[in-house]
Amino acid sequence: MAILLVSALTFYLGGVLYSFYVFATKTKRPDKELRLIVLLGFVVHTAAILVNWYQAGHFPIVNPREVSAFIGWAIVAYFLLMSRRYQVRALPVFLLPLVYLLLLASMVLPETSRELPTLLQGEITTDPLTKVIFPVHVTLVIFSYAAFVVTFVSGVMYLIQEHELKAKHFGAAFQRLPALNTCDEIGYRSLTIGFVLLTLGVVTGIFWNNQRDGRYWHNDPKEVMALVTWLVYLFIMHYRLTAGWRGRRVAWLSIAGFVVVVLTWLGARALGGYHVFG
Repeated sequence: MAILLVSALTFYLGGVLYSFYVFATKTKRPDKELRLIVLLGFVVHTAAILVNWYQAGHFPIVNPREVSAFIGWAIVAYFLLMSRRYQVRALPVFLLPLVYLLLLASMVLPETSRELPTLLQGEITTDPLTKVIFPVHVTLVIFSYAAFVVTFVSGVMYLIQEHELKAKHFGAAFQRLPALNTCDEIGYRSLTIGFVLLTLGVVTGIFWNNQRDGRYWHNDPKEVMALVTWLVYLFIMHYRLTAGWRGRRVAWLSIAGFVVVVLTWLGARALGGYHVFG
C-alpha cells in the first residue's frame, strides 16, 4: 500500500506545482492537464484506500492516518466534480496543497493499533444492515467536510476580491481570482451540498447508534460538536434563504462554520469519548 500512497502523493505534488504555474502565469491552456494529473492521483489514492480496507478487514477510518487519507480523498473527489462546472484557476491553488498535506500526514503520523476499537468490535456480530450503515455514515460526514472546505475557500476568495475592489487595487489577485458572483455561487452550492450530506450523516449516525446498542444519543463530545456544527450551518442556510443574506456576510459565516468543523474533527479527539479511534 505504501507504494500506492507515494505514487498518489507524487501526482498531487505535480498538481500543486502545475496549479501554481497556471495561477501565476495566467496561461490560456485548458485545465484538462491539471484535471488529468489530479485524476491519476485520485485513482491511485482510491486503490490505496481499497487495499488498506482489504488488509485491515474493516472500513479504514480507525486511526488518524486512515482518517487523514480519507478526508484528502474526499476533497479531491469533490474538487473533480466541481471543476467540471467551474473553471476557476484559484480553487486548486487552495485545495491541492491541503490534500497533499493530509496525505503526507497519513504517511508520517505514528503508527497506531490497527485493531478495531471497542466501538466497532460489535460490527462483526451485528446484522448486515448495521455493517453497511457505519461506512455510509462516515462517508456522508467526511464528504460534507469536503464541501465545507470549498465553502470556506470560496468565502476567503470572496473577501480577498472584495477588498481588492474596495481598495481599487486591480493587481495580480484581482485578475486571477473569480468574480464575486462566482465566489458566492460556488460557496452557496457547496454550502447546500455540505448541509444535506451532513444532515444525512447525522441521521445515519443516530440510526447506527440505535441499531448497535439501542440508544439514539450518548452525549459523546463528538456527537455534541457534530450537532453544533449542523446548527451553525442550519443558521447560515436559514438566513441565506429567508433573509437573502449573500456576499460578505455569508463569506464570514462560512469561514466561522469551517472553524467549527475543524474543532469538531480535532477537538473531539482532545475531549475523548467513544468516537475517538486509534
